[in-house]
Order: sequence, then structure tokens, then C-alpha cells
Amino acid sequence: ARRGCGKGQERRAAWKDGRKRRRMARQLTWKHLSVEQVEAYLSLTDAPSRLAFLTAASELPSDPELAGITLDLYHYTLQFAQRQRFTADKVSVLYSIVKETHDVAMAQFLPARKAYEHFRELLLMHSVQRPPFSVGLFTLSDAKAITDFLSAGYFRHYLLYKYAFTKKTELSFATVYTHTQSVPLLPEPFLQPMDLAEEEDKKLARLEQEQLATLSTEAVTVTAEELEQTGVPADVREKLLAAVNDTLAAAHKAMEDKFALEHAQLQERVA
Repeated sequence: ARRGCGKGQERRAAWKDGRKRRRMARQLTWKHLSVEQVEAYLSLTDAPSRLAFLTAASELPSDPELAGITLDLYHYTLQFAQRQRFTADKVSVLYSIVKETHDVAMAQFLPARKAYEHFRELLLMHSVQRPPFSVGLFTLSDAKAITDFLSAGYFRHYLLYKYAFTKKTELSFATVYTHTQSVPLLPEPFLQPMDLAEEEDKKLARLEQEQLATLSTEAVTVTAEELEQTGVPADVREKLLAAVNDTLAAAHKAMEDKFALEHAQLQERVA
């Protein structure tokens, strides 16, 4: 029993040691912005120069729209750091906290609560002096100011970030209509007179025409309630609703045009 208990304690100790090593590996001091880069950024005096600097220094998405959103997030974060008169190491770590929070949240499609917990863990890791597992870089007032800043900005608009960075899936659909009529086996004799064969063709064409006329071509629309049930944010729901219904209306018109063409072709066959 003692031997089993000792092994259990060893496993727990190894797990805790591994967790501590992982936490140490996640310390962000100078991880994404070096001291030279921070000093170069702080020396710039106008927004265009700072945006150009961040564009060159940051890993931005390849999509231009997503790159612009990410660049604005970094720019406003560093503006906040300057207003707080943070030192260079604080500026670098704050940038990395925001970057890693955003990257992990968007890559793993985290809900807002999980993303906020991840941010708080990174901030706490740099606000408590417990070397080598955490460093007391930010003071209590710094941590409160950072939390208030991100709560009022990034996390307040978190659903919009999530919507923008969600991979879009486009649905392409096509409708194929087949009109077939099974023909009974001809009685003996197999060969029929020409006039009877022509009458049979007209009969088949007429049956196809009647079946085509019975097909329903009612338009399909999507309602705002259906979009709400799928989790689409309210502020983009109206535009998305109009776009989806416009697409469905265009598909409906194309289907009606196809019906009209097939109807005309059948008329020619019967004539």
C-alpha cells in the first residue's frame, strides 16, 4: 500500500512539475517585440508611421480585411500603453498578452468566457512575483487598467471579432430535374405502323408536359428568427438576411426561367 501511495505522489509531483515548466515557457517578456523594436516604436510621432511599423513587425493574417482588424487591435493596445506611461518591458508584454489571447481565441473558436480566462491567466502570470514561474512586472493598478481597457474594447466586441475571423463556408447547390416515363413493352408484332409510332411520341411528350406543369416553384426565404437561432450577431443579422434572401430569389428566378425553356421545348416536340 505504501509503495502504491509513493508512486501516486511521484506522478502528482511530475504532473505539477510539468505544469510549472509549461507556465514558465509561456512567459512573454520580449517574446514578440524586442526592446529595440519598442523603443523604435515609441520614438515615432504620427499614426501612419506607427501603423507602418506594426505592419512590418507583426505577424498579420494574409486576408487584407483581417489584417486591418488585427493591426487596429495592436495599434490601440500600444496607444493605451503609451497613455499609461508603461516602460518598454511592460509595452512588450502587454502587446504579447493581447496577441496571444487573440490568436488562441480565434484559432480555437473559444467562447468569450474562455477567452477572458486565458487573458486573465496571462496577465496574472506577469503581475505576481514568483520566479521562475511568474514575474511581478505589472502593479495592481496596471493590471486593473489593462483589464478595464480590454473589457471595454476587445471583449465588448468579442462576438464581432469571432464573426470576422470565422472561416466562411459557401454553399453551392444545383437542382436537376429528370422527366422520365416508363414505356410498357410493345405487344406483338414489335414493329408498328409509322402513324401509330408518331401518336405514341406525342402521347409521351404530353405526359411529360403535364408532369412539368405540376412541379412547385414557390420561392424560399430565410427569416430573421432562423438567423437568430443559428447564433448570427444581431448587428449584422439584417444585412446577412437581405443577402441570403437576394441569393435565394435569384436562384428561384433562374429555376423559373429553366421551367419556361423546357416548357417551350416540349411544345415544339408536340407540334
